[in-house]
Amino acid sequence: MNITGQLRKMNVEAHKPIQYFLNLDNKSYPINSQVGKPVKIKWLGTITCIECGRKTKKSYQQGHCFVCARDLPGNALCSVRPELCVHETGNEADREFWRTHCKIDHYVYLSLTSGVKVGITRHYNIPERWIDQGAVKGVIIAKVPERLLSGQIEVAVAKHFSDKTNWRKMLKGEVEEADLLALREEAQELFPESLKNYAVRDGEIQSLVYPVDSVPEKISSHNLDKVPEFTDRLTGIKGQYLIFETRVINLRKYSGYHVEFDFQEA
Repeated sequence: MNITGQLRKMNVEAHKPIQYFLNLDNKSYPINSQVGKPVKIKWLGTITCIECGRKTKKSYQQGHCFVCARDLPGNALCSVRPELCVHETGNEADREFWRTHCKIDHYVYLSLTSGVKVGITRHYNIPERWIDQGAVKGVIIAKVPERLLSGQIEVAVAKHFSDKTNWRKMLKGEVEEADLLALREEAQELFPESLKNYAVRDGEIQSLVYPVDSVPEKISSHNLDKVPEFTDRLTGIKGQYLIFETRVINLRKYSGYHVEFDFQEA
């Protein structure tokens, strides 16, 4: 199978194991069946913005040109600091983004990646958000009616729970044992008093299984900017990473790159 196009983060379906699909030119190609086979990946030297389509020498904010990275409401500081959301009082584009993306239900969650981390996401992104992180388990701890409130809860909980993932440990499956239900109760005690009524106490833990046969002993991340072409045997897929015998590559990092994939027979 040989396919070419503008790359975006992989699409997923929450089965056991997770089903992965390459996303090229907004078309989906199933790739779980390619695990165990050689793959050639080649960057064709072109990057175009995933929003406006203009050519760019460098990708910003996971696939945008400089102008879209600077000006789009979705790339504002509150994309990573939701407790600072000010879209409601911004320009017309900001207010429309607030209405469609901020003033909607958000979840606060605990996920188990390399360790336990706290995070937030819009209500329609579970379990995809956990899959993108490479989490093996996740549980919702709060449901709030707008993004700003989820950020306020996250900040309070993150004082005692990590909000980061060790990506190398995540890929290797080096996961600390943790009782997520007990930790949910601990986290909910940390909520700001005015937000404790948003706690979710009856949600179930969701477990996630990935199509991974093996992981290289030494995790080395491939850089397409420095080495635009390589061939290696695909041994697994986890998070937004393709795992090979001698390297891994984070496909989300190369959103907007025009790439050729040549899946070969074993």
